[in-house]
Amino acid sequence: MESIENRPKPTTFFLRKLPFVALRHVIQVMQIDEIIKTAITSKYMETIVKKCYIRIGSTEISFNGESTVIFFYNPDLIICCGNKTLLLDKRANVMKKDFKSQYSLIVVSKGENLTTKDILEFPEFQNFKVLTLYGIEFKKEELDDVMEYGKEDQDLHIVNGMILLDYTHPNVFKYTGVHYWDARWIRLEHLFSIKNNTKITLGLNSLLPTDINKFLKFWVNAEYDLFEHMYVDNTRREPIRFKTLFKGIDVLHGYRFGRWCKLIAVKSPETRKRQILSVNWLKDRIYMSSWDIHQRVTVIGQDDEPYAQEFEILKMLERRRVLRKELKTSVEGDEMKKQELTVAIDQITTGIDLKG
Repeated sequence: MESIENRPKPTTFFLRKLPFVALRHVIQVMQIDEIIKTAITSKYMETIVKKCYIRIGSTEISFNGESTVIFFYNPDLIICCGNKTLLLDKRANVMKKDFKSQYSLIVVSKGENLTTKDILEFPEFQNFKVLTLYGIEFKKEELDDVMEYGKEDQDLHIVNGMILLDYTHPNVFKYTGVHYWDARWIRLEHLFSIKNNTKITLGLNSLLPTDINKFLKFWVNAEYDLFEHMYVDNTRREPIRFKTLFKGIDVLHGYRFGRWCKLIAVKSPETRKRQILSVNWLKDRIYMSSWDIHQRVTVIGQDDEPYAQEFEILKMLERRRVLRKELKTSVEGDEMKKQELTVAIDQITTGIDLKG
Protein backbone atom coordinates (compact mmCIF):
# COMPACT_ATOMS: atom_id res chain seq x y z
CA MET A 1 0.00 0.00 0.00
CA GLU A 2 1.31 3.45 -0.88
CA SER A 3 2.16 5.49 2.19
CA ILE A 4 0.74 8.96 2.67
CA GLU A 5 4.26 10.38 2.79
CA ASN A 6 5.07 9.01 -0.68
CA ARG A 7 1.96 10.36 -2.36
CA PRO A 8 2.50 13.34 -4.65
CA LYS A 9 1.28 16.65 -3.30
CA PRO A 10 -1.77 18.13 -5.06
CA THR A 11 -1.12 20.65 -7.80
CA THR A 12 -2.20 24.23 -7.09
CA PHE A 13 -3.42 26.49 -9.90
CA PHE A 14 -3.92 30.24 -9.50
CA LEU A 15 -6.49 31.24 -12.11
CA ARG A 16 -4.89 34.63 -12.67
CA LYS A 17 -1.67 32.96 -13.88
CA LEU A 18 -3.18 29.78 -15.31
CA PRO A 19 -2.00 29.05 -18.88
CA PHE A 20 -4.42 27.74 -21.44
CA VAL A 21 -2.86 24.26 -21.49
CA ALA A 22 -3.31 23.98 -17.73
CA LEU A 23 -6.85 25.30 -18.01
CA ARG A 24 -7.70 22.48 -20.41
CA HIS A 25 -6.45 20.09 -17.74
CA VAL A 26 -8.66 21.81 -15.16
CA ILE A 27 -11.72 21.41 -17.38
CA GLN A 28 -11.07 17.67 -17.59
CA VAL A 29 -10.77 17.12 -13.83
CA MET A 30 -13.49 14.71 -12.68
CA GLN A 31 -14.69 14.24 -9.12
CA ILE A 32 -17.89 12.82 -7.58
CA ASP A 33 -19.41 15.99 -6.14
CA GLU A 34 -21.51 18.76 -7.71
CA ILE A 35 -20.29 20.61 -10.80
CA ILE A 36 -19.14 24.06 -9.85
CA LYS A 37 -19.49 26.77 -12.49
CA THR A 38 -16.89 29.51 -12.53
CA ALA A 39 -15.76 32.20 -14.89
CA ILE A 40 -12.18 33.43 -15.09
CA THR A 41 -11.16 36.51 -13.12
CA SER A 42 -8.26 37.33 -15.46
CA LYS A 43 -9.19 39.64 -18.36
CA TYR A 44 -6.82 37.68 -20.61
CA MET A 45 -8.41 34.31 -19.76
CA GLU A 46 -11.87 35.83 -20.10
CA THR A 47 -11.14 36.37 -23.80
CA ILE A 48 -10.38 32.67 -24.20
CA VAL A 49 -12.84 30.85 -21.92
CA LYS A 50 -16.15 32.14 -20.67
CA LYS A 51 -16.91 29.29 -18.25
CA CYS A 52 -15.28 26.10 -17.05
CA TYR A 53 -16.92 23.11 -15.41
CA ILE A 54 -15.05 21.46 -12.58
CA ARG A 55 -16.03 18.49 -10.46
CA ILE A 56 -14.60 19.04 -7.00
CA GLY A 57 -14.49 17.51 -3.55
CA SER A 58 -14.89 20.64 -1.44
CA THR A 59 -14.84 24.42 -1.61
CA GLU A 60 -13.41 27.01 0.79
CA ILE A 61 -14.03 30.75 0.62
CA SER A 62 -11.77 32.89 2.80
CA PHE A 63 -12.50 36.60 3.32
CA ASN A 64 -9.30 38.30 4.43
CA GLY A 65 -9.20 41.81 2.98
CA GLU A 66 -7.03 41.99 -0.14
CA SER A 67 -5.97 38.38 0.43
CA THR A 68 -9.53 37.09 -0.07
CA VAL A 69 -9.40 33.79 -1.93
CA ILE A 70 -11.54 30.86 -3.08
CA PHE A 71 -10.13 27.34 -3.12
CA PHE A 72 -11.63 24.43 -5.06
CA TYR A 73 -10.19 21.19 -3.71
CA ASN A 74 -9.70 17.96 -5.61
CA PRO A 75 -7.48 15.08 -4.39
CA ASP A 76 -5.02 15.79 -7.21
CA LEU A 77 -5.71 19.46 -7.84
CA ILE A 78 -6.27 22.73 -6.01
CA ILE A 79 -7.71 25.65 -7.95
CA CYS A 80 -7.19 29.06 -6.36
CA CYS A 81 -9.24 32.11 -7.37
CA GLY A 82 -7.52 35.01 -5.71
CA ASN A 83 -3.92 36.17 -5.39
CA LYS A 84 -5.30 39.66 -4.59
CA THR A 85 -7.34 39.75 -7.81
CA LEU A 86 -10.77 38.76 -6.48
CA LEU A 87 -12.87 41.91 -5.93
CA LEU A 88 -16.09 41.61 -3.99
CA ASP A 89 -17.91 43.76 -6.54
CA LYS A 90 -16.89 41.12 -9.12
CA ARG A 91 -18.06 38.19 -7.02
CA ALA A 92 -20.65 37.10 -9.61
CA ASN A 93 -17.75 36.27 -11.93
CA VAL A 94 -16.60 33.66 -9.44
CA MET A 95 -19.85 32.40 -7.95
CA LYS A 96 -23.09 32.13 -9.89
CA LYS A 97 -26.48 32.37 -8.24
CA ASP A 98 -27.08 28.70 -9.06
CA PHE A 99 -24.05 27.76 -6.92
CA LYS A 100 -25.74 24.98 -4.91
CA SER A 101 -22.86 22.99 -3.45
CA GLN A 102 -22.18 23.69 0.20
CA TYR A 103 -18.79 25.07 1.11
CA SER A 104 -16.69 26.34 4.00
CA LEU A 105 -16.84 30.11 4.53
CA ILE A 106 -13.93 31.73 6.40
CA VAL A 107 -14.00 35.33 7.62
CA VAL A 108 -10.95 37.04 9.09
CA SER A 109 -12.28 39.82 11.33
CA LYS A 110 -10.27 43.01 10.91
CA GLY A 111 -10.70 46.58 9.73
CA GLU A 112 -9.93 46.12 6.04
CA ASN A 113 -12.52 43.42 5.59
CA LEU A 114 -16.24 43.62 5.05
CA THR A 115 -18.13 42.70 8.23
CA THR A 116 -19.53 39.21 8.57
CA LYS A 117 -23.01 40.71 8.30
CA ASP A 118 -22.10 42.39 4.99
CA ILE A 119 -20.82 39.12 3.59
CA LEU A 120 -23.82 37.07 4.71
CA GLU A 121 -26.21 39.52 3.07
CA PHE A 122 -25.07 38.23 -0.34
CA PRO A 123 -27.22 35.22 -1.32
CA GLU A 124 -24.15 33.62 -2.92
CA PHE A 125 -22.49 33.33 0.50
CA GLN A 126 -25.45 32.01 2.52
CA ASN A 127 -25.26 28.35 1.56
CA PHE A 128 -22.18 27.55 3.61
CA LYS A 129 -21.76 24.31 5.49
CA VAL A 130 -19.28 25.73 8.01
CA LEU A 131 -18.73 29.37 8.96
CA THR A 132 -15.28 29.87 10.51
CA LEU A 133 -14.31 33.15 12.18
CA TYR A 134 -10.77 34.30 12.91
CA GLY A 135 -10.05 37.44 14.90
CA ILE A 136 -8.30 39.07 17.83
CA GLU A 137 -11.23 40.47 19.82
CA PHE A 138 -14.78 40.07 18.58
CA LYS A 139 -17.28 42.87 19.11
CA LYS A 140 -20.73 42.14 20.46
CA GLU A 141 -22.42 43.47 17.31
CA GLU A 142 -20.49 41.10 15.04
CA LEU A 143 -21.22 38.10 17.26
CA ASP A 144 -24.90 39.03 17.43
CA ASP A 145 -25.09 39.15 13.62
CA VAL A 146 -23.57 35.68 13.39
CA MET A 147 -25.77 34.21 16.14
CA GLU A 148 -28.95 35.57 14.56
CA TYR A 149 -28.15 34.19 11.12
CA GLY A 150 -27.46 30.48 11.71
CA LYS A 151 -29.54 27.71 10.17
CA GLU A 152 -30.08 24.25 11.58
CA ASP A 153 -27.89 22.53 8.96
CA GLN A 154 -24.89 24.84 9.34
CA ASP A 155 -21.89 24.86 11.69
CA LEU A 156 -20.15 27.74 13.43
CA HIS A 157 -16.46 27.63 14.35
CA ILE A 158 -14.87 30.55 16.18
CA VAL A 159 -11.39 29.10 16.27
CA ASN A 160 -9.32 32.12 17.21
CA GLY A 161 -9.94 35.44 18.94
CA MET A 162 -11.24 36.52 22.32
CA ILE A 163 -14.93 36.91 23.19
CA LEU A 164 -16.29 39.30 25.81
CA LEU A 165 -16.64 37.50 29.14
CA ASP A 166 -20.11 38.97 29.67
CA TYR A 167 -21.34 38.09 26.17
CA THR A 168 -24.62 36.18 25.93
CA HIS A 169 -27.18 35.37 23.26
CA PRO A 170 -30.16 32.98 23.11
CA ASN A 171 -28.76 31.38 19.91
CA VAL A 172 -25.36 30.39 21.27
CA PHE A 173 -26.05 26.77 20.26
CA LYS A 174 -28.46 27.40 17.38
CA TYR A 175 -25.98 26.16 14.78
CA THR A 176 -25.97 22.38 14.37
CA GLY A 177 -22.26 22.09 15.10
CA VAL A 178 -20.41 24.59 17.32
CA HIS A 179 -16.74 25.12 18.13
CA TYR A 180 -15.75 27.94 20.49
CA TRP A 181 -11.99 28.22 20.98
CA ASP A 182 -12.59 30.88 23.64
CA ALA A 183 -15.53 29.61 25.68
CA ARG A 184 -14.77 31.38 28.96
CA TRP A 185 -18.04 33.29 28.54
CA ILE A 186 -20.11 30.09 28.34
CA ARG A 187 -22.16 29.58 31.48
CA LEU A 188 -24.35 26.79 32.77
CA GLU A 189 -27.53 28.46 31.52
CA HIS A 190 -26.08 28.41 28.00
CA LEU A 191 -25.61 24.65 28.24
CA PHE A 192 -29.27 24.27 29.14
CA SER A 193 -30.20 25.73 25.72
CA ILE A 194 -28.50 22.88 23.79
CA LYS A 195 -30.95 20.90 21.67
CA ASN A 196 -30.41 18.53 18.73
CA ASN A 197 -26.80 19.53 18.08
CA THR A 198 -24.29 17.25 16.40
CA LYS A 199 -20.85 18.17 17.70
CA ILE A 200 -19.98 20.82 20.30
CA THR A 201 -16.43 21.75 21.27
CA LEU A 202 -15.68 24.18 24.10
CA GLY A 203 -12.04 25.27 24.41
CA LEU A 204 -10.89 27.64 27.15
CA ASN A 205 -13.79 27.78 29.60
CA SER A 206 -14.77 28.67 33.14
CA LEU A 207 -17.01 25.65 33.76
CA LEU A 208 -16.50 23.82 37.04
CA PRO A 209 -16.88 20.05 37.59
CA THR A 210 -20.04 20.89 39.56
CA ASP A 211 -21.40 22.67 36.46
CA ILE A 212 -20.73 19.58 34.34
CA ASN A 213 -22.52 17.50 36.99
CA LYS A 214 -25.61 19.72 36.77
CA PHE A 215 -25.47 19.57 32.99
CA LEU A 216 -25.29 15.75 33.05
CA LYS A 217 -28.38 15.68 35.27
CA PHE A 218 -30.09 17.99 32.80
CA TRP A 219 -29.15 15.59 29.98
CA VAL A 220 -30.60 12.66 31.93
CA ASN A 221 -33.94 14.36 32.60
CA ALA A 222 -34.48 16.17 29.27
CA GLU A 223 -37.23 14.82 27.02
CA TYR A 224 -35.27 15.57 23.83
CA ASP A 225 -31.78 14.89 22.50
CA LEU A 226 -29.11 17.47 23.26
CA PHE A 227 -26.09 16.47 21.16
CA GLU A 228 -24.26 13.60 19.51
CA HIS A 229 -20.76 14.51 20.66
CA MET A 230 -19.52 17.16 23.08
CA TYR A 231 -15.95 17.96 24.11
CA VAL A 232 -15.11 20.28 27.01
CA ASP A 233 -11.53 21.29 27.77
CA ASN A 234 -10.34 20.90 31.35
CA THR A 235 -8.88 24.39 31.36
CA ARG A 236 -7.61 24.26 34.93
CA ARG A 237 -5.94 20.87 34.38
CA GLU A 238 -7.21 19.87 37.81
CA PRO A 239 -7.84 16.15 38.46
CA ILE A 240 -11.38 15.19 37.43
CA ARG A 241 -12.96 13.41 40.37
CA PHE A 242 -15.58 10.76 39.74
CA LYS A 243 -17.69 11.55 42.82
CA THR A 244 -17.94 15.23 41.87
CA LEU A 245 -18.72 14.69 38.20
CA PHE A 246 -21.40 12.02 38.74
CA LYS A 247 -22.86 12.96 42.13
CA GLY A 248 -26.51 11.84 42.29
CA ILE A 249 -26.36 10.01 38.95
CA ASP A 250 -26.56 6.26 38.28
CA VAL A 251 -23.37 5.31 36.44
CA LEU A 252 -22.19 2.05 34.90
CA HIS A 253 -18.53 1.37 34.15
CA GLY A 254 -18.30 0.19 30.54
CA TYR A 255 -15.45 -0.99 28.36
CA ARG A 256 -15.39 -0.35 24.60
CA PHE A 257 -12.66 0.11 21.99
CA GLY A 258 -9.86 -0.61 24.44
CA ARG A 259 -10.83 1.99 27.03
CA TRP A 260 -13.08 2.37 30.06
CA CYS A 261 -15.97 4.82 30.01
CA LYS A 262 -18.84 5.85 32.27
CA LEU A 263 -22.35 5.20 30.97
CA ILE A 264 -25.53 7.11 31.90
CA ALA A 265 -29.12 6.41 30.82
CA VAL A 266 -31.94 8.86 30.09
CA LYS A 267 -35.13 9.02 32.16
CA SER A 268 -37.50 9.10 29.16
CA PRO A 269 -36.14 6.74 26.47
CA GLU A 270 -39.41 6.85 24.53
CA THR A 271 -38.86 10.50 23.60
CA ARG A 272 -35.15 10.24 22.81
CA LYS A 273 -33.36 8.89 19.74
CA ARG A 274 -30.14 8.55 21.75
CA GLN A 275 -30.81 6.93 25.10
CA ILE A 276 -27.36 6.41 26.58
CA LEU A 277 -24.40 8.72 27.22
CA SER A 278 -20.76 7.65 27.40
CA VAL A 279 -18.32 9.87 29.29
CA ASN A 280 -14.55 9.58 29.49
CA TRP A 281 -11.74 12.04 29.99
CA LEU A 282 -8.06 12.70 29.74
CA LYS A 283 -6.07 15.26 31.70
CA ASP A 284 -6.99 18.09 29.33
CA ARG A 285 -10.51 17.26 28.09
CA ILE A 286 -13.86 15.62 28.88
CA TYR A 287 -15.48 13.60 26.07
CA MET A 288 -19.23 12.95 25.95
CA SER A 289 -21.11 11.01 23.26
CA SER A 290 -24.74 9.91 23.08
CA TRP A 291 -25.87 6.71 21.39
CA ASP A 292 -28.94 4.93 20.06
CA ILE A 293 -29.18 1.71 22.06
CA HIS A 294 -30.62 -0.10 19.02
CA GLN A 295 -27.69 0.66 16.70
CA ARG A 296 -24.11 -0.56 16.68
CA VAL A 297 -21.60 1.81 18.23
CA THR A 298 -19.15 3.23 15.67
CA VAL A 299 -15.97 5.13 16.54
CA ILE A 300 -13.31 6.06 13.97
CA GLY A 301 -14.05 3.18 11.64
CA GLN A 302 -14.50 0.60 14.42
CA ASP A 303 -17.86 -0.72 15.53
CA ASP A 304 -19.18 -2.76 18.44
CA GLU A 305 -22.42 -4.13 19.83
CA PRO A 306 -25.25 -1.70 20.70
CA TYR A 307 -25.52 -0.40 24.25
CA ALA A 308 -28.87 -2.16 24.78
CA GLN A 309 -27.67 -4.44 27.60
CA GLU A 310 -25.84 -1.63 29.39
CA PHE A 311 -28.98 0.50 29.16
CA GLU A 312 -31.04 -2.29 30.73
CA ILE A 313 -28.56 -2.61 33.59
CA LEU A 314 -28.62 1.17 34.15
CA LYS A 315 -32.41 1.12 34.44
CA MET A 316 -32.08 -1.70 36.96
CA LEU A 317 -29.58 0.38 38.95
CA GLU A 318 -31.98 3.31 38.84
CA ARG A 319 -34.83 1.15 40.08
CA ARG A 320 -32.67 -0.28 42.90
CA ARG A 321 -31.64 3.22 44.01
CA VAL A 322 -35.31 4.28 44.18
CA LEU A 323 -36.21 1.20 46.23
CA ARG A 324 -33.30 1.74 48.61
CA LYS A 325 -34.40 5.33 49.17
CA GLU A 326 -37.96 4.14 49.78
CA LEU A 327 -36.68 1.52 52.27
CA LYS A 328 -34.65 4.14 54.10
CA THR A 329 -37.64 6.44 54.50
CA SER A 330 -40.27 3.75 55.17
CA VAL A 331 -42.47 4.12 58.25
CA GLU A 332 -41.16 2.49 61.41
CA GLY A 333 -43.10 -0.63 62.36
CA ASP A 334 -44.21 -1.53 58.81
CA GLU A 335 -42.07 -4.65 58.72
CA MET A 336 -44.02 -6.25 55.88
CA LYS A 337 -43.36 -3.28 53.58
CA LYS A 338 -39.70 -3.29 54.54
CA GLN A 339 -39.45 -7.00 53.76
CA GLU A 340 -41.07 -6.53 50.34
CA LEU A 341 -38.63 -3.74 49.50
CA THR A 342 -35.65 -5.79 50.69
CA VAL A 343 -36.69 -8.77 48.55
CA ALA A 344 -37.17 -6.54 45.49
CA ILE A 345 -33.73 -4.94 45.99
CA ASP A 346 -32.09 -8.37 46.34
CA GLN A 347 -33.80 -9.59 43.16
CA ILE A 348 -32.50 -6.61 41.18
CA THR A 349 -28.99 -7.11 42.57
CA THR A 350 -29.08 -10.78 41.58
CA GLY A 351 -30.28 -9.83 38.10
CA ILE A 352 -27.42 -7.37 37.68
CA ASP A 353 -24.90 -10.00 38.84
CA LEU A 354 -26.27 -12.52 36.32
CA LYS A 355 -25.66 -10.01 33.55
CA GLY A 356 -22.01 -9.88 34.48
